[in-house]
Amino acid sequence: MTGPAAIVDFLVNRARPFIYATAPSPLAAAAVREALRMVEDEPARRAALARRVAIAEGKLAGLGLRGSGSHIQPVILGRNARALRAARAVRAAGFDCRAIRPPTVPEGTARLRISLTLNVAEADVAALIDAIGAQIQEEAA
Repeated sequence: MTGPAAIVDFLVNRARPFIYATAPSPLAAAAVREALRMVEDEPARRAALARRVAIAEGKLAGLGLRGSGSHIQPVILGRNARALRAARAVRAAGFDCRAIRPPTVPEGTARLRISLTLNVAEADVAALIDAIGAQIQEEAA
């Protein structure tokens, strides 16, 4: 720490939480506690998310794409330009979908990353994959 010695001493002795903040905040701890409670007390939420994952993976399989087995579904398209075109088309269909490209992912594995949550209906998940499929089929034509 640099500055006048009196200020440095004051901060070290009176502002330790701002200097040494490596522990999780009380808010983060409370959020984790509530999340763990929800996992234990609300298994229907996990089952509902699993249904959305199954819907997405079933429709992706129909497109010849492999699912991830989790709520994060990467739709690997390869080239950057292809991923950008697909993301643009899917956004035009009303879905917030972004292309993920190098350096975030390895070269040649540009993709769309779908994050499934309980905030969308099962029908919306199906419609999203249908929009991706329409773009893939349009490019193949």
